[in-house]
Amino acid sequence: MKKLLVLLMVLALVATSMFACSNNNENNNGNNMNNNGNNEAGGDNETPDVVTTASLVTDADAFVNAMSADGTWIVATYNDITLEEELVVEGTFTHREEIARKIGLYTQDDDRNVTERFTLTVPKITVKSENLKIQSGVVVGDIYVEANGFQLADQKVEGNIYFASQEYMDSFVMDENSEVTGTMEVSSDMVDVVTTASLVTDADAFVKAMSAEGTWIVATYNDITLDEELVVEGEFIHRENIARKIGLYTQDDDRNVTERFTLTVPKITVKSENLKIQSGVVVGDIYVEANGFQLADQKVEGNIYFASQEYMDSFVMDENSEVTGSMEVQ
Repeated sequence: MKKLLVLLMVLALVATSMFACSNNNENNNGNNMNNNGNNEAGGDNETPDVVTTASLVTDADAFVNAMSADGTWIVATYNDITLEEELVVEGTFTHREEIARKIGLYTQDDDRNVTERFTLTVPKITVKSENLKIQSGVVVGDIYVEANGFQLADQKVEGNIYFASQEYMDSFVMDENSEVTGTMEVSSDMVDVVTTASLVTDADAFVKAMSAEGTWIVATYNDITLDEELVVEGEFIHRENIARKIGLYTQDDDRNVTERFTLTVPKITVKSENLKIQSGVVVGDIYVEANGFQLADQKVEGNIYFASQEYMDSFVMDENSEVTGSMEVQ
């Protein structure tokens, strides 16, 4: 009898131990699933409310719904997405008490390293949500921005970016790991063609933007090298004055220069009146055939030749500028 009681006690202890282990394993599995979900949705380990929830999508319909005004602040994909119609990103969403919206075209590991990148192919994206960030993938298609704070982070855009106003363009941020293969410019029915601006990253886009059919201001996000002569021509108006500008720099919100770029070219012929080149380096000779040519905080590693004394007399160079070669009428 005593042996039977001992056996029953042992069996009871074993059963209790197995039940406890089972509960612990289930809890651990649940925690692992939650951590994976948080990591893949952007790595935000916090209790979400209705405006900070995240959508993980694998198909086009779910992606479109998640980016609507009734969707979520962040949308992350697990694969490539192809849309046949325009995508409209709209609605105001809050994350960590700030207005935010995000498209994550990637997956990441526990250390936030990107493990896989995905492509969003779409005819057109219209951005109406403030502070939208697109990150760590590829967008194939044009983007139309109608809100402040649009951002690209570690992101490639195979297309153009058009801004509905100069304000939206000025608030745009693109990090050094991002790339836009097309043009970036203000383009709206409310804005006249002569007051638009182009942000360029490659030689062909730069040459096109400086032509008579281009824009009054061209700004670069990197060094530009041209193999042939650059001709700057056409008359453009900015703030009711004739103006043309090449900006070889980026700046912060306080207009402080943050990075300077180099334009390398065999020859620049200036035919646009009041052309200003600012805050970078030009490697090559400049031939001036118009009034009002200006250098502002600019270095020219080459010569400047003026087609007439009149053009040379109207030339302005500030104290922060430098020309390593000669400046003469020729």
